[in-house]
Amino acid sequence: MSELNNKISIFGVGPKIFISICPFLIIFGYIEYVFHPVFIFPLNYYWMVIIGSILLTSGIFMFVYSERVMSSAYNSSSLATSKIYAYIRHPMYASWVYGILPGIFCFLNSWIFLLNLIAFYLIFKIFIKEEEKYLLKEFGKDYEHYRKNVNAIFPKLSKYKPKE
Repeated sequence: MSELNNKISIFGVGPKIFISICPFLIIFGYIEYVFHPVFIFPLNYYWMVIIGSILLTSGIFMFVYSERVMSSAYNSSSLATSKIYAYIRHPMYASWVYGILPGIFCFLNSWIFLLNLIAFYLIFKIFIKEEEKYLLKEFGKDYEHYRKNVNAIFPKLSKYKPKE
């Protein structure tokens, strides 16, 4: 990504984040395997499946919806700032934090996997700098204004209004 003319993938730094989180999944999976009964959620598994299904479904929906909005902007080489992007800068990554990973962890019925959310967020904070640097070079002051007014992962209740 050293050259501006190298267009970033529609998935941004997502693949780098995923590859970086894999060792944590393996480590926590091994710990869960060795000490299984210790980490079981103190909730009936039936409820864990229901909660997991709701979280996973909403996370997948958020990811697909975000990708479709992004795809339209990406194909026209414009900055996505409308719809879900008016409330959150990185909704595809947020979908993993709010829905997909917690949903999967509910199905696994082990709270130790929730530690992966912390690892995911820290890895996200490291790699997102690369994506944001690219977007700043690509869209300049428009992206700077957008970045100052819209949170990365935790949505604001107020809708983003582009400067005129």
